[in-house]
Amino acid sequence: MKRPSLALTAITLGALTSSQVLADGSAISQIYAPYVQPLEREIEMLWLHENRPSGRIESNTLGKVGFGTSFFDGVYTELSVSTLDTDTSKSQQVELEVIWQLTEQGEYDSDWGVLFEAETNLDTHNHELSAGVLNQKDWNEFSLISNLVASYEWGSGFDNEFESRLGLQARYRLRPEFEPMIEFFQGQDTTAIGPGAAGVIRLSPGQQLRWAFSALKGLNSELDYTVKLEFEYEFF
Repeated sequence: MKRPSLALTAITLGALTSSQVLADGSAISQIYAPYVQPLEREIEMLWLHENRPSGRIESNTLGKVGFGTSFFDGVYTELSVSTLDTDTSKSQQVELEVIWQLTEQGEYDSDWGVLFEAETNLDTHNHELSAGVLNQKDWNEFSLISNLVASYEWGSGFDNEFESRLGLQARYRLRPEFEPMIEFFQGQDTTAIGPGAAGVIRLSPGQQLRWAFSALKGLNSELDYTVKLEFEYEFF
């Protein structure tokens, strides 16, 4: 795979770290590894429920279904549709997501990639563009994945603004089918940490099912708890 200029990584990191605000509202989302498998195709499902104290930011439940593929060497693209239920409303969103693997796995002390997202809410007509840096560092059976993402939101109902969020995942590779982990998320109105587990089930040659589950406890007064469940059916 042709490696993009490392200057791009430096520029992206600078743009993200220069942001002085963290994510407005929830910062809890999926955590992405910086890898793209050649000829990969994937059907993805996500269910996430956040419970927040009464009278503060609304509690919400998100359901998401998407299909993705690696059209180009080192580039993964996914189109998804999601439904967001809050205490007072329900809306649908469409999202286009791109992951670009910058370095070969094992080429450096840690592995790098970038994430681009474009999202629009079909009911409120609000929009969001995001760019992020993905990193994974391995120590023997342990892995640490970090996602630092900056976003710009605009549309009706709120002021246009820049945001950012941080997600960390520490995982112990016990065996492929079961890997215990801890996840941490930080945003303006969200600080949360909690245990989870993930794994991959081989179904047949060229087919596998990835799963992940985590239960997160809010560390501030804006969040009680979050439950997150993910499935990815991959075929080549």
